[in-house]
Amino acid sequence: MRIVYIDRDYVSRLGIREYDVPDEKGADLVRRGKARAIIDPVSPLVDKTARQEARKPVEEPKSRVPSKGAKKLGHHPHVAWIHDTEKLGGAELSNQTVINVGRKLGFKIYECYPRTFDKQRLLRCDYFIVNNFFFFEPEQYHFIMDVLFEYKKPFVKYDHDHREIIGEQVRLKTARLLFGKSFLNVFISPFHMENHRKRLGYLIDPCWVLPPAIDTNIFKSLPNVERDEKKMVNVCGKLYESKGFRHMLHFAMNTQGKHTFEIYTSNDQEVRAVFRELSNVKVYSPLPNRNLAEVYNSAGYTIHLPHALEACGRTIAEGLLCGCRPITNKNIGILSFREFHIGDEKKFNVEKFKAAIDLGIYRFWKEVELHYYGVKPREKEK
Repeated sequence: MRIVYIDRDYVSRLGIREYDVPDEKGADLVRRGKARAIIDPVSPLVDKTARQEARKPVEEPKSRVPSKGAKKLGHHPHVAWIHDTEKLGGAELSNQTVINVGRKLGFKIYECYPRTFDKQRLLRCDYFIVNNFFFFEPEQYHFIMDVLFEYKKPFVKYDHDHREIIGEQVRLKTARLLFGKSFLNVFISPFHMENHRKRLGYLIDPCWVLPPAIDTNIFKSLPNVERDEKKMVNVCGKLYESKGFRHMLHFAMNTQGKHTFEIYTSNDQEVRAVFRELSNVKVYSPLPNRNLAEVYNSAGYTIHLPHALEACGRTIAEGLLCGCRPITNKNIGILSFREFHIGDEKKFNVEKFKAAIDLGIYRFWKEVELHYYGVKPREKEK
C-alpha cells in the first residue's frame, strides 16, 4: 500500500513524501488517522475498511485543536514573546510595533530575550509567540523546546525571514516541529508564506499573513520637508552582499549624472571605501528610527535590491508611506501583496496602504486569539 503520513509526529521524523508499506500496516495507520492512503485504481486496497477511510476528508489532527483548561473568554492572556536578539533591526522594530498594540489591547506581554530569560515567568504565561529562535544560550534554548514539545505549551510561530528553510542556518527538522505543532503560523508576505509551503507543505497550516508592521504615526509624509525627485535613499541596517551591496554598486555606477544616492548603513566605513570614486553617492552612519521619516521625505525614491530572498522588505514599505517611489527586485516579499499595486503609480494608493498596515496589526492579535481559544474573539470585559 502507498501512503503519505498526516500525523505531525510522523511527518516531523519521516517527511511528507509517499511511502510503500505492507497492506496491514497501512490499513492500521489509516484507521488511526496517522496516514492517508494513495489509492491506485489498478491495485485496489486489500482492506476495504481502509479504502473507505482513505476516501473521507482528512480532519485536522488533534494536536492543532486548542486545549481546554484555564482559557476563558474575556480573560487577557499572559504572552511570552520569544526573540533571540535586542539588536534594533527591521524584525525588532516590527516586533515592538506589534507588542505596543497588544499592550494597548490589554495583553500582558513578557519579552523574553537571552538577557531577560526567566524560567518561572515563562511557565506562568498562557502561550508563547516564537519569533527568531537561533541564538539563545543552549540551556535556554532547550528549556524553551522542552516547554513547547514535552509540556505542550501552546504557541504561535511568527516568522521574519527564511532562515529555518533556506541558507546556512537551515534546520528542517526543527522547522517541521515549530510550524507543525503551533496553533497558528504567521508570515509577513504571501511570498514568504509560499516559500515555506514549498519546503514544509501543509505543516504551515493554519497560517495567516501580516502586512508590514510599521508605526504609521512615525512613517508618513511630512509637509515641511523639501523633496529632491532625483535623490534615492537606501536604508537597510547593514548593506552587505545578501542585502544587495553589489546590486547597489552597479545601479549607482550606471546612473551617474541622473540620480544621487544616500546610503545609511552600520558598516558605513567599508561601504564608503568602495563607493568613494562615485561622486553621486554619499554614505552615512545609521540614524535613529525617529529620524528616518525625514530622510525618506527628502528623496524621490527608496531603493533596495537584495541578493537573498527577503520576507517582506520593510525599508520599501517605510519609503512608500513617506511618499517615495520604490526601486527594487523580485527577491522582495512586499511585491506579492497584489492588492497594494506597489510600483504602479496610477493604482497605488498610500492611504489604503496605510489603512491596511494599521488594521493588520490589530487583526494579528484577533487572529492569534481566535485560534488560541478555538471559539471566537475575546469578548469585551465589563
